[in-house]
Amino acid sequence: MVFFCCDGCGETFKKSKVDTHAARCRQCASVSCVDCSVSFFGDDYRAHTSCISEAERYEGKLYKPKKRNPQEEWMDIVETCAQSAPAHLKNYLETMTDLDNIPRKEKQFRNFTMNSLNLRGRGEAIVGEVWNLLKAEREKRTAAKQEQEAKKKHEVELRKKEDGEKNRRETKQTAVADNSDDDSAGDNEDTKKSKGQSKEPPSTSSESVDKKKVKKLMKKALKKAPDRKMKLKSLRKQLETEMGLSKKSKKMLKELLLQVPKSKKSNILIDGKMISME
Repeated sequence: MVFFCCDGCGETFKKSKVDTHAARCRQCASVSCVDCSVSFFGDDYRAHTSCISEAERYEGKLYKPKKRNPQEEWMDIVETCAQSAPAHLKNYLETMTDLDNIPRKEKQFRNFTMNSLNLRGRGEAIVGEVWNLLKAEREKRTAAKQEQEAKKKHEVELRKKEDGEKNRRETKQTAVADNSDDDSAGDNEDTKKSKGQSKEPPSTSSESVDKKKVKKLMKKALKKAPDRKMKLKSLRKQLETEMGLSKKSKKMLKELLLQVPKSKKSNILIDGKMISME
């Protein structure tokens, strides 16, 4: 709730009482907000619906605003409606802004208003109009709040989705980079073999790979491996180096590594990315 101070006489009053005070105070050329000390001329004060507190002003980013309780929100609705109410209801609503603990439920509100404003009998119709005015303002605020919360929820979900897609892209790029490094390493081995850096000459002049030799080298490598078990990829790299294969022959070797364990008398097993020998 915003309070104002008359810049002429210094009297303090609620926002709903500004017009009443200005009509009787000859010195009232402007009013200033009690919280922020900003002066307002004419009807400019109407746009000043809320203001920062002294704690918020001095604490800055450390300030955590307290959530308004339902009764404070209801009184703010009464004050807002008092400013924009039709002429025949304005005086009643302005009087209500000075009352405390105005009920928020219709039945209790009607009883309270009829007693407080002396509106029994024919005045009950006015009570109904006042209630409908306040109810409409409350529903308007509730709808706006729900819309804001839905928008905020949508933004959070959208941000999570974007982060998930970003992580998937990064994972995919990392996998592609790893595969590229493996291919580059294989090409470097081919280059070394072609320059005579390998002691064993290439055995793939006809672009074929000897299946028996592959099987023999597989068993030899697995016997030396811990628990006769190693990664299929590591075994393939080891055989490529020992056999001095070209890029095309490497593809053939990859196929043979999968075929050998499938033969009837083979004691070599493949389990996912691992290969072992019984």
